[in-house]
Amino acid sequence: MSEKPIHNLLANHVHGALNSQAVSNQNAKVSDYYRDIFSKLPFNTQRAYISDYNEFSLYCSQQGLPGLTNDFDSNEYCIKSYVSTLCESPLAYRTIKRRLSALSKFMGIANLPNPIIRSVYLRDFIRLSLIENQKYRMSHQQAVPLTIDMVEHINNVVIPDSLLELRDLAIINMMFDALLRADELVRVRLEDISARNNTVLIITSKSDQSGQGQYRFISSSTLTMVNEYITEANTDPSSKLPRHSSDTRSLRKGILFRRVNNHKTALLPFDEHVPSHRANVLNYSSVYRIWKRIALRANISENITPHSGRVGGAVSLAEDGASLPELQLAGGWNSPEMPGHYTRQANVKRGGMAKLSKKRKR
Repeated sequence: MSEKPIHNLLANHVHGALNSQAVSNQNAKVSDYYRDIFSKLPFNTQRAYISDYNEFSLYCSQQGLPGLTNDFDSNEYCIKSYVSTLCESPLAYRTIKRRLSALSKFMGIANLPNPIIRSVYLRDFIRLSLIENQKYRMSHQQAVPLTIDMVEHINNVVIPDSLLELRDLAIINMMFDALLRADELVRVRLEDISARNNTVLIITSKSDQSGQGQYRFISSSTLTMVNEYITEANTDPSSKLPRHSSDTRSLRKGILFRRVNNHKTALLPFDEHVPSHRANVLNYSSVYRIWKRIALRANISENITPHSGRVGGAVSLAEDGASLPELQLAGGWNSPEMPGHYTRQANVKRGGMAKLSKKRKR
């Protein structure tokens, strides 16, 4: 990623409101931040910040709004309007919070008036709007859980006949076991897996603000699937001989789950030091397609998505009687709010009406 994009992001919406000296000062601040901090962030983090700001920029352009300027009241009005639109969209609660966090970050970088921090009115408006949004999403838009019964059904029905399906099955099972988000899965490295301890180390996640990483459990059957996928990836499909360690299609270290060629028989070349190879690892869209492909193969009619493994893992644990601390540990949650939601959902199945219906075979 070059330096130019981050400059243009702010220039499009800031420079029109500043005099030449202010523009020069703002450019210097952005340059310093890019050189000393932004360029050292993980590539996916850089891309997320730029994507979030581009969404705001596009919204302002479509609505005829000035975007971020040196005027506090104007910034407050634009952001309030943007929040209202976001909360009417299908976006998840956490996605909206992340986008607003990115806006606040950019205003800080450019030293612009930041009403997200300084305006009591806007802070309360955002807080109440997000609370309403979260309640709506939790009651209407929750991902369809992939329960342990569904996982076992998939494993029994889908008999892998290619490297692609070996990879896909390993992904589904690992996301269920470790309650992984898609953005956590795509960063898992071979070195992060411990067969001895049945764990995978998640280096970065939304809930790990300290950056120390989190250990998540993976079952022995999932480890077997991962090993079968690695063995197949390291075997030349033509000669049936092991690939040479210098072959960039081999899998001996680095990112675990990568893209497969069109013949479904080999990984695409990958070397983390080669920029052109970065496209050969998975992203959210590719993980989404994996879930849809597996659902089709297993004749699952429910609309399962990459988040279904995390939700289903939590629900399955709650239904099995896991405590709140156990749920928090399994999914890496910092607060008990979300796992508490899954526990309440599971308790409904153990409630009085559930017992009565079972007794009367309803």
